[in-house]
Amino acid sequence: MKTVLKTTLLATSLMFALTACSENHDTADKAKQIHVAAQMESDQLADAGEQLVSPYTFMLADKVFDMALAKDSANKKAQFYKSFLKRMMVFKGIAARIAPMMNKGSQKQQDDYAKWLREFPESPLKAFLVDGAGDIGSYAQLMKVLGDYNMALNDFRKFLKTNATLELTLNLNPHIFEHEINEEAARSCTVTQGPDNSFDVTCDTAQIAQKRLNAADLIALRQFVGGEMLYWSLYTAYDVTTIEKISNDESWKTMTAPEKLAYLKGLPSVATLNVNQALKLIPELGVDFSAAAKWAKQYQTTICPKGVEYPNQRRGFLFKDGLCINDASQFDKGIAMLDQVLGGVFSQPILNDQGQQVDQIRVNLVGFLNAPPQDLKNILPASVDQDGKVLSWTDNTFGGLFPDGDITKIPHRKN
Repeated sequence: MKTVLKTTLLATSLMFALTACSENHDTADKAKQIHVAAQMESDQLADAGEQLVSPYTFMLADKVFDMALAKDSANKKAQFYKSFLKRMMVFKGIAARIAPMMNKGSQKQQDDYAKWLREFPESPLKAFLVDGAGDIGSYAQLMKVLGDYNMALNDFRKFLKTNATLELTLNLNPHIFEHEINEEAARSCTVTQGPDNSFDVTCDTAQIAQKRLNAADLIALRQFVGGEMLYWSLYTAYDVTTIEKISNDESWKTMTAPEKLAYLKGLPSVATLNVNQALKLIPELGVDFSAAAKWAKQYQTTICPKGVEYPNQRRGFLFKDGLCINDASQFDKGIAMLDQVLGGVFSQPILNDQGQQVDQIRVNLVGFLNAPPQDLKNILPASVDQDGKVLSWTDNTFGGLFPDGDITKIPHRKN
């Protein structure tokens, strides 16, 4: 598969995922009519918009939540969904926007792209995806879109943090979430045996089409969002257009390690820091995770009342199986290590091949993330041998990651 298709799939895979997040592939056919009118009250509009939150109609839901907020800007359900959907709205027109990039691929890739556009089911989703101009023709432009997606995630994370005590009851669309509702119905029944060996089955199905959220769910949801942000913050930090071009150069594959290094050092740049990079947010995500983890440990009796292997112990809530800590001892060690990293400069042991500590090195990960190198060319080795082993470094601090300038302490190990 050619590189152009790989890079395009970074965006299109997210787009395609919108059609796969429901177990039923005929979701569009199952959708029922949902009434929305300008005369409706804000709460009614929010409830109506909620029923449109699906892979094929989320963009319609977004418009309805705008209507709800126009009538009452303090409507928390509308605020929640509007913030949640912001990441999806980033991809408006993406199917049309990536056309220039797709046209750089092979004829087969271009034909596959055209076939996908032609055969995609007519729906509000298709209209949403093709509502754009062809303005993405490079890897850097694609990274900009994914950077915007990451910032939309951060907005949702900040909403969850600002509204940490919010309590909501979400109503599931029975046609979109039929499988989930059926599972809840099955779990809602209890069987008791009478003295005459008869069996009495009692089912409480009153709330099987609802999901409640309280402080515990919002904290957990915030950490899921933070985890996704961590990935995209790293992935979109640098413009790797040059590296992408080099990987397609056949001569690169025949170069020796010293020749490759000399080639990279001769370029104007290797990978420059993107303007909208979010590496500086990673320490904040870590601090938030540490605080959330400690909170979860403190309230284990409430959020995991029946133990780690007891499913559906928070019936009716978003995280229904509980927010449980498996091994408290390992949990404490992990959080202590995280806090040490987040505290600034910390020491890490250097181990030999037998796993024995032979030295230590000080590391400043937070400082590195707050002020990352402007170009990865600046932290290339000064020289390497034929096997690719680093003989010397241009910057012995590796961009400030090792503040004592002793990166040479780290032993080189072959894979």
